[in-house]
Amino acid sequence: MSDVDHSWQGLSTAIISDCLDRFQVMDPAIRSLTGGHLIGPAYPVLTMAGENSTLHRAVVGAPVGSVLVVDAGGYLGRAVWGEVLTVAAEVAGIRGVVIDGAVRDFDELQKQELPVFARGACAAGPHKGWQGRIGQPIQCGGVPVSPGDLVVGDGDGVVVVPSSLLEDVHQAARDRLAAERSWIARIRGGETTLTILGLD
Repeated sequence: MSDVDHSWQGLSTAIISDCLDRFQVMDPAIRSLTGGHLIGPAYPVLTMAGENSTLHRAVVGAPVGSVLVVDAGGYLGRAVWGEVLTVAAEVAGIRGVVIDGAVRDFDELQKQELPVFARGACAAGPHKGWQGRIGQPIQCGGVPVSPGDLVVGDGDGVVVVPSSLLEDVHQAARDRLAAERSWIARIRGGETTLTILGLD
């Protein structure tokens, strides 16, 4: 993990989104299917619904430590990712995958270490043969994603921090986290949220 990625550890998607004016959060249907926390620079992929030869190419070409972010059209009737690609991605040093579409081999994915976020699971496998787009800006779950944007995923979902905002959002998120920890301490000390948030 790079020093930049390490510095984002402990910052939840909710806190980060708060510091992005509560934008940049993917459709909540795109959720963790394997558990765990995901963080890393985006490597965007666009593929046709139900097609995954593009994803095989992306796994081979992705920089080590990157997160594949896949626009698969949100289609749930045919999976574009499964156990074979998961193992290939782990071997290639990919940090995780986010898919606006379906995966298969759900039970096997639970046994792997690679964090997988997707819209759902489906037994029907993919077609192959379409030349998609790799390493170019896309949208995924309603959020624009460009190469190098920071992708963070946890139990609440996925948030994307544009690369141009990384420094400012990082500092704001650290400040927000400290503030919320202070609020919790004050609540435990007997203050109300109405007082703390100026709502009384």
